[in-house]
Amino acid sequence: MTSIDFIIKIDDLLNSQDYRITFSPAKNKNWMMMCNNHFIGGLFDEALYFVYTEAAHTLLNHNTPVYKGYSTQAQHKMLLIPLEKAKDLLVVTYQEKFDWANFVCDISTHFSSNRKYPEHIINTYEMFIIFLRFCYEKKLLTVNPLDNHNRILYMNYKNQDLTAKGQLIFSHLMMDWFGYTDRTNKIDNLKMLEKYYQKILLNNNLAD
Repeated sequence: MTSIDFIIKIDDLLNSQDYRITFSPAKNKNWMMMCNNHFIGGLFDEALYFVYTEAAHTLLNHNTPVYKGYSTQAQHKMLLIPLEKAKDLLVVTYQEKFDWANFVCDISTHFSSNRKYPEHIINTYEMFIIFLRFCYEKKLLTVNPLDNHNRILYMNYKNQDLTAKGQLIFSHLMMDWFGYTDRTNKIDNLKMLEKYYQKILLNNNLAD
């Protein structure tokens, strides 16, 4: 059994703008815990548990996992969390379970790898402007990645930044576009980008 006072204590400790904590009832008057609508742990007998991750397990000096859950049948491998370490462990648990699982790409890496060659950085940046505008116009992205001056607003992309069709197409299309080496029309060869796009649609049995 977990008291209301303990729920409030954990809520005050962990709830933040980046990590929104909510609870749902479990057996024996305990509570399962969600973070940003993802299942991340629970409160059992006045103690905090997070779902098992390698990162948290290492930070906890490889303490023994236990099994907790909504019911006797629905059990999850979890780690007992000391409250003084709870904030840090929430971050590493969320990152391992959800952030990296949803990660698609970080386009800034394409610039840093060319930092010794400014002309390559400029060329790559302009290629990304064309690519991201194309993806937004094709409804592969949920938000406009460019501002009113055609400057890139977002360098990191996760699955939640992509539409359902974008999750199937975005990464593949980006690899095709940046693997394209015939630059006779400089970097504005939208016909080639459209060709790659249509080919991916066809291969995935998708309609434009």
